[in-house]
Amino acid sequence: MKSIDEIWKKRVNHHINETRAYLKYMLNDHLLFVFIFLAAGGALTYSKWLETISPDFPAIIIMTIVFSFIVISSNVRTLLKEADMMFLLPMEYKLNNYFQKAFSYSMITQSFVIIVAIILFAPLYVKVISANGSVLLYSLILLLLVKYWNLRISWKMGFFTEASAKWSDFFVRFALNASAIFFIFSEQYLFVLIVFLLMTAYDVYFSKLVKSKGIKWDQLIKKEEEKKQSFYKIANLFTDVPKLKKAAKRRKYLDWILQQVKYHQKSVYEYLYVRGFLRSGDYFGIVIRLTMIGSVILTFINNQLVGNVIVVIVFTFLTGIQIMSLYKHFELLELPNLYPTAEKYKLNSFLKIIFRILLAQVIIFAIVTLLLSTIAIFIVTLSVNAIFVSLFVLVYMRNRLKKSEKGV
Repeated sequence: MKSIDEIWKKRVNHHINETRAYLKYMLNDHLLFVFIFLAAGGALTYSKWLETISPDFPAIIIMTIVFSFIVISSNVRTLLKEADMMFLLPMEYKLNNYFQKAFSYSMITQSFVIIVAIILFAPLYVKVISANGSVLLYSLILLLLVKYWNLRISWKMGFFTEASAKWSDFFVRFALNASAIFFIFSEQYLFVLIVFLLMTAYDVYFSKLVKSKGIKWDQLIKKEEEKKQSFYKIANLFTDVPKLKKAAKRRKYLDWILQQVKYHQKSVYEYLYVRGFLRSGDYFGIVIRLTMIGSVILTFINNQLVGNVIVVIVFTFLTGIQIMSLYKHFELLELPNLYPTAEKYKLNSFLKIIFRILLAQVIIFAIVTLLLSTIAIFIVTLSVNAIFVSLFVLVYMRNRLKKSEKGV
């Protein structure tokens, strides 16, 4: 048993050290200052918005939906590796202590998300519900219990391979989570107790079902690899990550965009970057998701010029930062070297593509603003953020990429 404990200790230490190492790059430079500036601007806008909301604002409904998704996205970080299927599988009956430690580690680390979320929603909750510090503390404790229950059920669902079972569990859990969280924020603690009893029965039911089932090693390893790759994708925005795996997806319906690139020696990297952007799930997906999230947030801002501008700047900045790693997407590809003039057009081709992507995103945000506010706010939002995109791409991004090329 001692050797099993040592395996967990060694892996969790390696995981923490690796995370810290990449965080040094991610929080380096003046990016941290920019985030602090954006957070301060967001906090100011948030406080002003709170002054304008009406007493019947559906704060509890919004918080219920947000926290329901937070608690249901629970997975135990096992830190398993592909080789474990061969070397640890024969010792499966001795791994209870290993998985208990993995469960505890996951509960502690994932609880921080709930704590941060409750802190962010606290001003809104206090404003609409007139809650005090004790109510917030009780709510936090109860939310952590709901999180604990979700983590237990998520672990038990790992013993099943049927997609129908997983989807059924998702809908049942989401309904129970939403009910419990709604009653928690409504301070209806008798109904919270009733929902908790239903949750306990659900837990007991699955505990009996999984007794006769073995650990699905392939599923656990796949989930762990997905978690690692998600972190590597974020870290890759700031530094090279050798362990990052890249995948391409054919999107034939977007070929018309690729056809806009002129057939010329100067367009070698422009063609590659457009193709890489369209076929990569990372970059294309990031732009789509952030554009959708930003558009949804804009719908909640009623004719607030400063709020519109800040939201668009924040999401444009986040998009630009996250797709900036596209510049090194073809770093190991030797094909462009066959074209003698390709390298000197590399940076300008990349900036041209990024500028167009971010400008298109700004236009979409501006159109959403136009549909919900005045023409004046639309014009100012479009103009200010077009200027921001120009400065961000042609000044900030150009200088940063030049420094990275020089190794500074």
